[in-house]
Amino acid sequence: MSLGWKRFTFFEREERKDHAVPDNATCSAGNAEHLVFGCSDGQVVVLDRTFAQHLVFPAHQRHVYSVFLVEKHKVLATLGREDASAGSASLKLWGLDGVRAGGAPACQRTLRCFAPAGKTAEAEVLAAALHTDAWPQLTLALGLANGQVLVLRAEAGRDKVQRAMLGSRGEGGEPSEITGLGFRGEDSNVYLYAVSRHQTAVYNLRTNSKTVLDEMGAERGATALDAGGQLVVARPEAVYFYTPDGRGPCFVFEGEKRHLGWLRHYLVAATRGGQPGTAGGAASAALHLYDLRNKLVAASLPLPEEPRQVVCAWGLVVVAAADGAVACLREKPLAAKLDLLHAKSLYLVALNLAQSEQAEPSVVAEIQRRYGDHLYAKHDYDGAVAQYAATIGSLEPSYVIRKFLDAQRIHNLTAYLEALHARGLANADHTTLLLNCYTKLKDVAKLDAFLRGAGAADGCGALPFDVETAVKVCRSAGYFEHALAVAQAASEPEWCLEILLEDCHQYDEALDFLRGLPRQQAAAALHCHGKVLVTERPEATTALLMQLCTDAKATGGAGGSGEAGGEWVAKVADFAHLYAERPQALMLLCEFVLNSTRAPPREEALYHTLLQLYLAERLADEPDAEAAAAAQPARREQALELLRRGWPAGDEPRYDPDHALVLCRLAGYRPGLVLLYENMRLFREVLRVHMVAGDHAALIEACVRLGDASRGGDVHLWTEVLEYLGSQDLDCSAQVAEVLGHIEAGGLLPPLVVLQALARNPALKLAVVREYMARALGAEAAAADEDRAAVARYQTETAGMRAEVNELRTQARVFQNSRCALSGAPLELPAVHFLCGHSFNARSLGEGERECPLCAPQFRTILDIRRSLRAGAAEQDKFFTQLKSSSDGFNVIAEFFGRGLLNNTSASAPA
Repeated sequence: MSLGWKRFTFFEREERKDHAVPDNATCSAGNAEHLVFGCSDGQVVVLDRTFAQHLVFPAHQRHVYSVFLVEKHKVLATLGREDASAGSASLKLWGLDGVRAGGAPACQRTLRCFAPAGKTAEAEVLAAALHTDAWPQLTLALGLANGQVLVLRAEAGRDKVQRAMLGSRGEGGEPSEITGLGFRGEDSNVYLYAVSRHQTAVYNLRTNSKTVLDEMGAERGATALDAGGQLVVARPEAVYFYTPDGRGPCFVFEGEKRHLGWLRHYLVAATRGGQPGTAGGAASAALHLYDLRNKLVAASLPLPEEPRQVVCAWGLVVVAAADGAVACLREKPLAAKLDLLHAKSLYLVALNLAQSEQAEPSVVAEIQRRYGDHLYAKHDYDGAVAQYAATIGSLEPSYVIRKFLDAQRIHNLTAYLEALHARGLANADHTTLLLNCYTKLKDVAKLDAFLRGAGAADGCGALPFDVETAVKVCRSAGYFEHALAVAQAASEPEWCLEILLEDCHQYDEALDFLRGLPRQQAAAALHCHGKVLVTERPEATTALLMQLCTDAKATGGAGGSGEAGGEWVAKVADFAHLYAERPQALMLLCEFVLNSTRAPPREEALYHTLLQLYLAERLADEPDAEAAAAAQPARREQALELLRRGWPAGDEPRYDPDHALVLCRLAGYRPGLVLLYENMRLFREVLRVHMVAGDHAALIEACVRLGDASRGGDVHLWTEVLEYLGSQDLDCSAQVAEVLGHIEAGGLLPPLVVLQALARNPALKLAVVREYMARALGAEAAAADEDRAAVARYQTETAGMRAEVNELRTQARVFQNSRCALSGAPLELPAVHFLCGHSFNARSLGEGERECPLCAPQFRTILDIRRSLRAGAAEQDKFFTQLKSSSDGFNVIAEFFGRGLLNNTSASAPA
């Protein structure tokens, strides 16, 4: 048995009572599809998965030495004798593809091993190996009883055979029979292992050179090849591995070993020999499966005596005992094996087993989790952390974190969190916890390694943790430099400013940092954190804002003028809140921006802010009341200039007039109100401003300027002025006289309107309007006389026209003209006479002309005038517009009445 190796039951034993394994089997072979036995009578038996006979056929006349399965090409190769002589040995190839149960395969090729006529020495075949990697070329090696190796090269479909004899001598020059053979390699680089009872050697078949690997050999059945082409040699003391370069590792097992084989990664070996603890050391036998990678015995099957055949097929180990019984060893599922190991707390063995069998990552993680729990229960916290760290990605981190938090194992918790971050699977909470661990341990070196080593110092690549969390934890713990380094590596200007201003109080460094940012980022950062800079460094901060709020090309600015997006300009309104305690600095900033750009910016908020500062009674940072009073008149003048500059003549305003009106009204700034109302053409509001102020001179001046209709003014403003003066309870005779002079000079208002407006003021005397009314009445009397004379004239003309019309209708008209009115020639027949009194020669008129060519134009003009008057009378909107804008509404009504405005008939007058 193996020394120091743990024994397990990873295989289940199954007894096969109904089987067709032949009792005279001499050799066997198996794979995933077939189980083949060669017999001493030359028969070959192929079994199916139920261990029933699938094929039985005579392959040779006598003893079958070996059987080989060429799985890839579905070919069975058999080596046996055809008669009693050793030289009758032959190799036959049988095709297994498509052969039905109970039938016999066809022999594809027979290869005679020994050349005829004694060209090669004939001897008993003790070992054989077949190399088919270069199919259809094959190489057969025969180990002979005389210590030599016969090598045959042939093709499956050709008769040509090449034979070569390789000699092997044992100790003292005596022949040492060959006990085992094996091929390694492919194509032309093929090696042949040859094992005798006294030596282990390898032949290079390309050069036929021999290399002795060991001066010890092995008994028959004690050699095999593993999946990697290594030769496995079993001796009583151990199992040795060889390559063409020499001897490799060895594994110590007790007992004489026979029937070596491989089932996947398990070494299958049947042993016999005395076992410690048995009565009298009697001989016993057993079959063992060794897991060499994990150093354990996977299964042990006690046997009464050495088995006749041991073969691996269908994933099973088939054991044919000497008494004819057949047993199978079937491997248990991995889960069952792991449960067995878990029950014995053999977690390391379970972990190695799962990894060697390439188990799912979740399975491996579960083993590591169990192993970690086991170590944690034994207070091996360092070992537990190592196992828990291996489960990252499968096991929920909170499971581990809670364990070490409860146990107050901060060092172990730190190690796990470091591994979690190294795998890139940490979240913000994990980062917070790890940084808290560092700060509680006051381990600055590890904190530096975590933050700066992760790229915070040089800014290379993405940081493997939540940046915001790291900054918050470092700031709360007082590690401001670390927080600043992380924020800079993450390219977060706002966090950098917060640290520089709130934690480090490094105002100059903060300004230098802002100057190095692109314009938009610098503006955004100042918008949030500029208040403290304005308080601590007002001049430098204002200078920086001047750069950001002006033309980048003209003045340079933060981030340099050559940066992408250099034309972007910040707005002063975004930073006005920073100057709540320093309005004079804000006023300076606004004035600089307004005066420095190539064209005045159309930024309403800039004008609004500056106007509000100009109109303020006192700024917060002015030294005293006297200085504020002295500065206020100058600022008011600047306010008026600002309003004029922001609203050029004939252009749109650059500010909101309504907003400016509110500011001027709140500040009681009358010049600004007057300017805005005039620009908005709200002339009555201009008068109302002066009326509220009681400034009669300004009121009359504004009315003279704005009430002239010839210059686009509103004549009704005079009515407003008269009503205002009439509503006053004081003697304003001088102002009334001045207003009446303007009204009389322009004939702006009827006298009745003037009297009605002034009659409400009890302080005014009749003497104020006496002369005005006398002149007005005299003018009206003269106008009435002129109207009466015109009426009499029109009546006389109308009577004459009616008499003429009546004469034309009732009396014959005698035409006595002797000449043509058009050409002046004497009238000749035919002649045309019109009622207007004109006569024409017919040839002087156009064809079909029915109107007097001399009177027709005048007549058409009169008709057009009548139609125009009637059409104008029908336009009521025009009537009301003229009525509203006229100073004498009576005349407008009379004019439209004369045009027929109130005439409901629509029939036109006769022509």
